[in-house]
Amino acid sequence: MKLINFLHIFIGLEDIDPNYFGMIDTIIASRGRIFVGTYFSTFSGFINRMRGYHGMTMKDSYYGTLDRKMETHTWGKRLGDRIGLEWPSGWIGIDRDEFATKEIF
Repeated sequence: MKLINFLHIFIGLEDIDPNYFGMIDTIIASRGRIFVGTYFSTFSGFINRMRGYHGMTMKDSYYGTLDRKMETHTWGKRLGDRIGLEWPSGWIGIDRDEFATKEIF
């Protein structure tokens, strides 16, 4: 609780509309050295997309369950529900003529 109180005072969170907290969480999580998210979460998927926009490799992103922990480290088709997943083609080459491939994944 001391850290939370410190952040409220230091950053001035009491002056920020609470509706912005999710956006602030997204920005902070997207700039971390590593990210651990939830497989079926669109919020985790969006954070991974933001990490891609920042030029970060997907090999520093993980999912919290052991059976899907390294799911972001592989290239190719995935089976099952894909709603929370983001694909490198969503951020690689959006500013220039470059296409998502295994080599630049």
